[in-house]
Amino acid sequence: MENKNTSHPAPTEYDVLNVATLNSTNSLEYENTSRTEDSVESTEEPPSRLKRWICCCCGERCERFWHAVTSHPLCPSNQAVTRLLTLVVLGLTLWGSIYSTVGTMAGPQGQMFKIGFLGVASHFAGWLISFVGLPPLLGMLLMGILLRNVEFIILSGHFMEVAADLRQMSLAIILIRAGLGLDPVALRRLGGMVTRLAVAPSLAEVIFIAIMTHFLLGLPWVWGFLLGSVLAAVSPAVVIPCLFSLEDRGYGKSKGIPTLVIAAASFDDIIAISAFGIVISLIFTAHSTLAMLILRGPLGILFGMVGGIGIGIFLRYVPNKDDPRVTMFRTILLAFLGAFFMFGSEAVDYEGAGPLGAIVTAFVASNGWKTKTFDGKAAVADNFLVLWSVFQPVLFGLIGTEINLFILDPVTVGIGIASLFVALAARIVTSVLVAAGGNLTWKEKLFVAFAWFPKATVQAAIGPIALDNAREIGNEEYISYASKVLIVAVLGILITAPAGASLITFLGPRLLRKETTAKNPTDENVERAEEAPENETIH
Repeated sequence: MENKNTSHPAPTEYDVLNVATLNSTNSLEYENTSRTEDSVESTEEPPSRLKRWICCCCGERCERFWHAVTSHPLCPSNQAVTRLLTLVVLGLTLWGSIYSTVGTMAGPQGQMFKIGFLGVASHFAGWLISFVGLPPLLGMLLMGILLRNVEFIILSGHFMEVAADLRQMSLAIILIRAGLGLDPVALRRLGGMVTRLAVAPSLAEVIFIAIMTHFLLGLPWVWGFLLGSVLAAVSPAVVIPCLFSLEDRGYGKSKGIPTLVIAAASFDDIIAISAFGIVISLIFTAHSTLAMLILRGPLGILFGMVGGIGIGIFLRYVPNKDDPRVTMFRTILLAFLGAFFMFGSEAVDYEGAGPLGAIVTAFVASNGWKTKTFDGKAAVADNFLVLWSVFQPVLFGLIGTEINLFILDPVTVGIGIASLFVALAARIVTSVLVAAGGNLTWKEKLFVAFAWFPKATVQAAIGPIALDNAREIGNEEYISYASKVLIVAVLGILITAPAGASLITFLGPRLLRKETTAKNPTDENVERAEEAPENETIH
């Protein structure tokens, strides 16, 4: 009786759908079972037995073998192998599509194919050399030199302009990453020492390089200062990973030394690249009046600053922060604007405005993208890290192809190395002196000085620009000067990149104090709460 009086809820759409799905599944299972039975009767060996035999003899053994290989400490992980296979398939598909479109130009004997092969081989060389603790960019550069001197890749004709454009695009990505990496809070807290470290050591290095190369290499003064501005920039690609490794182990963290060096390196790059733009505009300018030559540098800085600030403010609000594709749009806009600054400033003969405009745009825009729920700045920085991983091997490989060891002048190499060592000594001494105003010990000052000289990315990006411009106008004297500039820049990379990375790694635990006491999580939350209003007002 009670069961009859019990009320049942009316079936919903979801229940009806489940019942229908169950019925259809049962009918399919019945149909499949009947088909399987028919096939078993018509074949000598059932498919189920064949499947079990394959899984037993091949599948399980292959799975065990694959697990044993990828779990070995000396072998890449399963994720790394599958990612490599993905990239290989993607690369082959891309090459096949291009080859089907342009024909022999992308074939094994075409220069387009060789540029692509150079990028892949340089990436592989960088991966290999990273296992011995050296910067990957060193392996990429050596691979370019090797492929050039075995005469596998010798660019000519239109593809020399393609290589120059690729280097310009790589420089734009470097500059945007530098702008994205600037921390306004750290800059305000360490502003005085950051400014001193960014200006004084670079100025000393520029002066000594100009003096040495003028009297020993025969470069005119303006070309000597151009070479000095090329070599003055510190390489973030070498310095930052080594400093982050020390910071993760607690070295120098209490004094903020990694933050100090990284922030100063970003400003150092801005100053060096801006100075390079000013000097190269003085050399290759089409205007002959003295007034324009004097005003061209300050005007380039002014145009770069104003343009970067204006476009950066615009990008804070466009695209809208609530757009589901906001990160993609911001990445694309920044990449194209960086390229526009580089190529546009060159087209109007104000080369100094391009690099500065790219950095300022990224800095101003990105510091308005961070909200309480989403760090838009970090998301865009991750995308540019991926772009840099694509352009980096192409950039350093192409730089290596400019070095022909068979026609290299031993005198130029010897004098270049001597000039480099003298300038680096002046830079180290100046770094120790300008760091005297802070609360650092003499060991910490010495570490900052030795962490303040590796060359790599900026030299690779701007080193060949003078040679490209000289070839474009066909001035043999300028080509000779620009070739010397490029040779000394490459020597700077080959010497200082591995030496700087090794010195930072070796001297860090010996000169910096290790933070042994861990912070209380409550204290960290208090510090974050205190810094939050500052970040919101700045952003």
